[in-house]
Amino acid sequence: MDIQELNCLTPELYEIPKYVPNPEHRFIKVYYAEKEQEVIIVGVADNNFIYWLSVTKMDDVETNEKIFDYITTTEPTIFGSESHVIDKTKYNYEKLRRMYWAEIKYAGNIMYHYKEMKELCRIREANGKYLEIMRYYANLLQTRTGSLSADCDRNRGVYQLLKNERYLLLSENGNVRKMYRQLEKMWSKMYNAYMTEAR
Repeated sequence: MDIQELNCLTPELYEIPKYVPNPEHRFIKVYYAEKEQEVIIVGVADNNFIYWLSVTKMDDVETNEKIFDYITTTEPTIFGSESHVIDKTKYNYEKLRRMYWAEIKYAGNIMYHYKEMKELCRIREANGKYLEIMRYYANLLQTRTGSLSADCDRNRGVYQLLKNERYLLLSENGNVRKMYRQLEKMWSKMYNAYMTEAR
């Protein structure tokens, strides 16, 4: 099989950048669709464009290695946007945004990384005790001082924790996943309100 056939970025979805994406900004992003035991591999050109998107089985090391080899050695000539290309699969952009993803350099690291993140979840959850701490974060994010700027500054530590603990989206505990998404939304809502006011 021609490995290019796995690329969901097909001609009708091509976009022409008004600039040349910087090769230094390229990386491979891997989303874990763990319910289906699949990975969505994305060749990222920069923060606006992708040049590859495919869906394969998480443990299909041979195919995933071929994909990685191809997208790391080929100079991108076609570009598109992740939000449009994902619609060519059984997933959509909303589902994609709810998934845990990581930058992966080698296909052989996919399963290792996945198992490592699952173990981090188990430890962080502390037998359900971490949910109480997450509720404490929620209270912090809900408390308003009257100044959106001050609220964002005061909660940057919570935001950093959320960024570092995104692996919790792989938690076996549905309440942990739900609470994590809720915290992300709360921070995002606050920050967007601040940016709107600042303009």
